[in-house]
Amino acid sequence: MSEQDHDRVERELSLLIRQARTLMVTSASKVHTGLELSAYATLRLLDTEGPLRASTIGERFALDKSTVSRQLSRLIDWGLVERTPDPSDGRAHLVAITPTGHERLMGVSQERKQEVRRMLERWDEKDVAEFGRLLEQFNRK
Repeated sequence: MSEQDHDRVERELSLLIRQARTLMVTSASKVHTGLELSAYATLRLLDTEGPLRASTIGERFALDKSTVSRQLSRLIDWGLVERTPDPSDGRAHLVAITPTGHERLMGVSQERKQEVRRMLERWDEKDVAEFGRLLEQFNRK
């Protein structure tokens, strides 16, 4: 691959990341005003993987304990997540998304999917499929 090709990939990847970040920030604010991007990511993680310990959330996102604690406190105050005792360790707690949190997240998810569809609506079907395949390949490293 040429230097120009590498530069083009890096440049376009940077733009894609900025666009994705903007889309995620917008989505987070629709779930709840003031919801930080990392707290939105936490909410999505809990929705897909189920209840987790706060320490696991911190490890997944490379966040320190105080940051995770602050975010979880807000999410609990807003009724988006709840703490429950960990059945495998009575001293620990699990954090789980609430039905309200799931409902809000699903509404925003549908809007986000529609926005991506809108961005790709002029693309040929084969190009969309190839783009998805290449992104998946890239993300699998």
